[in-house]
Amino acid sequence: MAFYSGLDGQLYLGTTKIGKVQNWSLSASQAVLETTSLEDTDRTLINGVRSMSGSCRVFYYTGGGGTSDASAFIENIIKAGGSGIDDGVAAQSASVTFKLHADANKFIEVYAWITGVSMSMAVGEVMSVDVTFEVSGQAKQNVLP
Repeated sequence: MAFYSGLDGQLYLGTTKIGKVQNWSLSASQAVLETTSLEDTDRTLINGVRSMSGSCRVFYYTGGGGTSDASAFIENIIKAGGSGIDDGVAAQSASVTFKLHADANKFIEVYAWITGVSMSMAVGEVMSVDVTFEVSGQAKQNVLP
């Protein structure tokens, strides 16, 4: 039996491995639908819609080529506007694929929409970008037990 640690984890955005990840998380929930009828003495349920959401924190690190892993997240949700200040026209965001690794062989792959990006910088800390996302559809099967 083996334990998994952050040392083993990885995060991919599409096919690109994100190099400076501090953490990632994924949460899943199952809604239930009530089927209790009049005269029933106990509540009964059936399964409803499943949903997943997640987050990650990426350090804002600029590599030798002048690019940053964090910019891929930022550019997905923050878009340049049109020609006027108040025209309200900018490119639409695109969905992405996340691959969340517990180790080199065990991962969960999801199709998702980035729903939030928050940057923070503080004295004595490395600048980081917090990303939140909502999964659309099912996760790739036959991966994490």
